[in-house]
Amino acid sequence: MLPLPRRRRSLLGVIPAALGLILLDLAFGGLQAIAQTPRAFSPSASKSATSEPPGFPTLTIRVAFPNLSFERPVALAFPGGESELAFIVEQHTARIWSFPWVGTTTDKQLFLELPSPIHRGNEEGLLGLAFHPRYPENGTFYVYYSADDQGSRRSVVSRFRVAPNNPRQADPESEERIWVSAEDPFDNHNGGTIAFGPDGYLYISLGDGGAADDPLSTGQNPRDHFGSLLRIDVDRPAAGKPYGIPPDNPARRSRAHAHWAPEVYCIGLRNVWKFSFDRKTGDLWAGDVGQNEWEMVHRIENGGNYGWSIREGFRPFQPFRRQRPDRAGKIQPPIAVYPHVPLRNRKDFGLSITGGYVYRGQAIPELEGVYVYGDFETGRIWGLRWEPGKPPQTSELIDLRREPKLNIASFAEDRRGELYLLAFDGQIYELALRKR
Repeated sequence: MLPLPRRRRSLLGVIPAALGLILLDLAFGGLQAIAQTPRAFSPSASKSATSEPPGFPTLTIRVAFPNLSFERPVALAFPGGESELAFIVEQHTARIWSFPWVGTTTDKQLFLELPSPIHRGNEEGLLGLAFHPRYPENGTFYVYYSADDQGSRRSVVSRFRVAPNNPRQADPESEERIWVSAEDPFDNHNGGTIAFGPDGYLYISLGDGGAADDPLSTGQNPRDHFGSLLRIDVDRPAAGKPYGIPPDNPARRSRAHAHWAPEVYCIGLRNVWKFSFDRKTGDLWAGDVGQNEWEMVHRIENGGNYGWSIREGFRPFQPFRRQRPDRAGKIQPPIAVYPHVPLRNRKDFGLSITGGYVYRGQAIPELEGVYVYGDFETGRIWGLRWEPGKPPQTSELIDLRREPKLNIASFAEDRRGELYLLAFDGQIYELALRKR
């Protein structure tokens, strides 16, 4: 099975890049520091970044619902209110299932099967689900999928409604397309996460258009939607569209950003594969899939520029192209990165990041405030501690010598703030503290 969120060149392109990383690491010995903090280009600064920081727990993963299984599960969501139901998205069947959030349940019911034809490429399909913050009152929810519009490939965010008298059945005829992308010539880099922020607006992740090397030069183009995170107001339609523009979106609040598309919240992202909001602080965290060298963790800010395709991580990307960064502001470096090949003094390597959540549960106090993320291809899971003005610290949270190697398609957070992951073996796994 090809990995879901990888957007790579051919192997011929990856091998020289990997060799280049190794040679640079041998030459400078400081890439660990480069990966952890933009200030740390000196070898001496790498000591604190490479050491295993104290206070990170060792976790285990266990099947949470042994009587349920799903086909390519890519998202898990909960409606507001008193409902005890959970809803899970299957990528290629274009189905959403409901089930009680009880570990012993065998009760799995079909909630929605998309009526529209969709593209089912490796990175296409039904990718995102978000319940309206007032779902108990209005019964509306939103999905993100790869539409096949008479041969035209587009990303679509649609609104559906639950059936009036059945909380476990959506009305497939209620679809309203809210946002539709420009035609996309490639079948990868589709982003696909949608989520309502603490501000009540809907956030949408959209990749750079696909293929490799950002061939459409969308990363630093704020006038299009590709390579960006979008934010729209689904409750206040305006200007003839089924959505409005929040008043503090960059193009509306800042003269420097006036040339940006109104929906664009930030730019310079290659392909955000999962973002989430810290339920305590409201901070927005994202895992951004790299190309040949680095995977990236970003803390997203309004109007931010995260560098693609001028940079990949902290390093220049194809400088011979002589691209210019968008003029609105400086490029913001990632909070953390990890390489695609093992480097000296580095244990954290992988090939395709899956963004996660900041832990705010009760079961693992040692994990409080840690951003948990993983790698689709290697199955590794890390924790990241970050405070403004301090070097970030990372640590591997599971021991793959003792835990199953999973293709981690998504993380999930339940109502209590406990963390789970969805894997392409069809299972939902719970993260728990490993007892010594």
